[in-house]
Amino acid sequence: MKLSARSLVLLPLALMIVAPAIAVAQTTAPPSASVPAQDDGDLTSEVALTRAAIQVRRQALVTAAMDLDGKEAEAFWPLYRDYRNEMAKVGDRLVKLINDYADAYDSITDEQAGKMLDEYLSIQKATNEVKTTFVPRFRQILPARKVARFFQVDNKLDVVVQSQLAAGIPLVR
Repeated sequence: MKLSARSLVLLPLALMIVAPAIAVAQTTAPPSASVPAQDDGDLTSEVALTRAAIQVRRQALVTAAMDLDGKEAEAFWPLYRDYRNEMAKVGDRLVKLINDYADAYDSITDEQAGKMLDEYLSIQKATNEVKTTFVPRFRQILPARKVARFFQVDNKLDVVVQSQLAAGIPLVR
């Protein structure tokens, strides 16, 4: 079976998305041995499901690392949810960029590559802007050491996802 270039780009993304979801869900049903071809609607719903599963896992890791007392936790978790919602909006842009790259992979032009690179840099800037916006808000409710710890944990979790994405997305030809 010959895979299209789009499938070659999106298959690692889908596998990266599905693998953590399977690990988190820990269902009794065995995972499918094959990954069916997915259209954009399937991929979008898979991203949404996986994002929810990753969020559950991420929140468990943050909980373990933060060591919050009752009052801190009461203030932290609503702000954390707001933060993750804003980061998800930026993440949506990255998913769209990856889809656009997959669509253009076989015949990407210099102009398309340049626009995609600009969008990637804009996404990185938006990620930093969200963090910059939320750091002062977290500082209002937590001691500075706990704020630093949270952003260290958050960064480590982001690096894991970025590493998996980088490993699965082929270089521009």
